[in-house]
Amino acid sequence: MVDIPKNVLDLLGRQDSTKVLVTADKSGVPHAIVCGSIIAIDANTLVVGEILMKTSSKNLAANDKAAILAVNGMESYLVKVKVAGKKTEGPVFDNMNAHLAKMKLKANAVWFFAAESVFNQSAGPDAGKKLA
Repeated sequence: MVDIPKNVLDLLGRQDSTKVLVTADKSGVPHAIVCGSIIAIDANTLVVGEILMKTSSKNLAANDKAAILAVNGMESYLVKVKVAGKKTEGPVFDNMNAHLAKMKLKANAVWFFAAESVFNQSAGPDAGKKLA
């Protein structure tokens, strides 16, 4: 597990950033979705609310490796993650649903991910550079 750098956490926390969750099935076929419910709960743990994630949830149950991409303009970071659990109750689940209720959405579960590595994917000379 690695700590996600502050600038990456900041980009993940911005409302105007696009966040993408990339999963793969057990045979390695990738699947990507735009996922606005990605939240950092500490420096090395990200959570995602399972709202309309039928294929992604199935993939995460079969393959515990995933990636999260955050983009805003020319700035972009990729966080490679490993599934650390799934919960359908508890404070993180309740907080996620309180946040989603403002958008008239509800999560069926919350997936927890441990950060394994972080890469700069921004357009520029540091593209592909490992940050953590």
